[in-house]
Amino acid sequence: MPKKIIKYIFLPAFFTVFFFNTHLFSSDIHQKEQPSYCSMLHVSKGDDIVTKPKPFLGIIMSPVTGEYSDDCDKFIKITGIIDESPASKAGLKENDIIMSMNDKPVCGAGDEILAGLRKLIQRQKVNSTAVISVMRNGQSHSLSAKLKERSYIRQPEAEHENIASCPVGPSIFEEGLIKQEKLSLFHEISYELRSRSNLLHNPGWLKDNIANPYQLDEFTYMIRHPLNSGEVAGEMSEDIMTVSEDGRGKIAGVIDRLSHLLDISNHVSECESFILSDLIKLIEKAKKDIDEALSDLSSDEISLIREHVLNPWKDDRWNKILDLSVKIKLKKIIQSIYPLASCLTEENLSLLKKDIEITGKEKVEANTREIEASFGKVLIGGRESNTYKEDAAVILDLGGNDIYLNNAGATRKGMPLSIVIDWDGDDFYLSGENFSQGAGVLGGGFLIDLGGNDIFKAMDGAQGTGLYGVGLLYNRGQKSTFIAKTYSQGVGQFGIGLLWNAEEGNSVYQSSGYGQALGFFNGAGILLDESGNDYYFLGGSIPDFRDPERSTVSMGQGFGKGIMPDNNLNGVSGGIGILIDRRGDDIYSADYFAQGASYYYGIGILDDSSGNDEYFAGRYAQGAGIHSSVGILIDRSGDDSYHASHGVAQGMGHDFGVGYLEDVQGNDRYFGGTLTQGSATYGGIGIIIDKQGQDIYTVKEKSQAFADDEECMGIMLDLDNDSDALSSHSDNQSLRLGIKHKGQ
Repeated sequence: MPKKIIKYIFLPAFFTVFFFNTHLFSSDIHQKEQPSYCSMLHVSKGDDIVTKPKPFLGIIMSPVTGEYSDDCDKFIKITGIIDESPASKAGLKENDIIMSMNDKPVCGAGDEILAGLRKLIQRQKVNSTAVISVMRNGQSHSLSAKLKERSYIRQPEAEHENIASCPVGPSIFEEGLIKQEKLSLFHEISYELRSRSNLLHNPGWLKDNIANPYQLDEFTYMIRHPLNSGEVAGEMSEDIMTVSEDGRGKIAGVIDRLSHLLDISNHVSECESFILSDLIKLIEKAKKDIDEALSDLSSDEISLIREHVLNPWKDDRWNKILDLSVKIKLKKIIQSIYPLASCLTEENLSLLKKDIEITGKEKVEANTREIEASFGKVLIGGRESNTYKEDAAVILDLGGNDIYLNNAGATRKGMPLSIVIDWDGDDFYLSGENFSQGAGVLGGGFLIDLGGNDIFKAMDGAQGTGLYGVGLLYNRGQKSTFIAKTYSQGVGQFGIGLLWNAEEGNSVYQSSGYGQALGFFNGAGILLDESGNDYYFLGGSIPDFRDPERSTVSMGQGFGKGIMPDNNLNGVSGGIGILIDRRGDDIYSADYFAQGASYYYGIGILDDSSGNDEYFAGRYAQGAGIHSSVGILIDRSGDDSYHASHGVAQGMGHDFGVGYLEDVQGNDRYFGGTLTQGSATYGGIGIIIDKQGQDIYTVKEKSQAFADDEECMGIMLDLDNDSDALSSHSDNQSLRLGIKHKGQ
């Protein structure tokens, strides 16, 4: 095992022993009626707010290091020009290095210079002329751009009328805004977030005048109503949990809820009977429908997507793949799989098992028998221990301690639908190829294990991953271990990925990155764990460029991930990642980008219902919204500890992002670095709420209701604060507002 991985595995174990033995308060707290959203955060509509039109230049940019000036080493490089924009008409070109605007230098350090140029542009007037100096091929050029009003494409939003229906009377937050005379500032920040929800992403979209086909309606609602985001996230996870309880194994109900998050509705399907012949007919029909859903693509185009389905944006063919994605009828793929999912109930699986036992009675105790079907091989295993080496479309195994060395319920070329149902036994799933163990790539993959202490080990794209399709791993046993590389354990990309662990025992989840409830573009990635003292480890193998010697990219544990436009590559909105853990004392260990966080028009949610939990992360984590996204962490009860070694975490909104952390009950400890615990930067809103308990807040700097800019806001609400301890403040208050005043 590499040394870096060993370091990250054993560090959380040390912290766990230390903090579990240094609790300062008892977990036996007096139960109080919990305050509502209306009493805490609701703010009356700001319909009377008059906003000035925003000027628009029309460039896509990124920071670059170069020797263009003696004063700075960081500059702005133009990586894209919006068609028909002021930048295009002025003659600005890709790869130009911006030196100054209206004689004001444009240089600095890192991402700050991007925010600085945006500010410089917004301080101009619409229809004014901006003189921009650039370096092009070693030569200096001065160009004039007439700034136009920013162009928008109106995006639809989800509906949540019940959340905003509050009685008359100001909330704690609104009273604070009024007292500090900052109500209008809050409305201005909210208006700008609303505007960002309609922004263009790519150079060619202004000319086409089309709405973003990948932006989720739920995201649009949340970014437009940032104070409601925590309430909406709670409703989402509660809805999923309610459906999961409606008959144990209600797989279709959960898939239906996840489809709605992707703005897709399913036709209600009734499963009148479910014997082996019914299963075969359902798969035959589904294969036909999936082929129809892909009919607008040529075989070469399908091969291109299949070849680049992992990290497609890392290739110069990304723009083409993104365009091809629109031609795939995702709604039809999901709806074609839904009738089969509707049959996967507890009762129907028992009927299927009985039918197999009757039709193959003389071979039930033997190893396997094989049935040829039009869609591929069907294998039926008896109660003895079996080993499955070759890929199969269907495996139905009645029991025994089995070994799966094959696709194990994952799609393959020419096999767009695959399913494994294993009724009992301590099974071992081991795959040496990518896409296995409940992975749906351009189709549907199902792995259902109904008993035993199981071990799942896989490569990339596995264990409940849907890439242009639906992937499901449903496990119900006593104690299980899930180990995989990247894009695994509940990942959705242009589809649905679901890892549902319904067992009663303790589980271990380990992935090297990009997993454990991760939603990419037009995707929903869900990890649902019903109970047990669980351990989640994510990361440790992919260095992060900011500090490659000491930090790694996690990207998961409830994360929504989009792609920013850059270097001629089109951008795309993120999807939704939701990690739900219902019971148990759990440990979440990750590094950068994790634990109810998000990036670029995505939604990330981590919802832990109960238990004394530990959260370990590095940066961009624990309720952090980064670059116009929404990140939410909700912990409903227990004495919990939150550790963010670097920061930009724990209810933090960065660059028009919304970050939200809510802890409902318990005596909690918050340990953060910089920009944590209700902090915000350029245009963002950061919110941390602790409703009940005796808490400790420790930070390094710029935290605990902190605003790093005049046009953002940090919010810290602690409603039971008499015995709290804050490192940055000597007094206890129920509400703190982070607002940066001009000149300070």
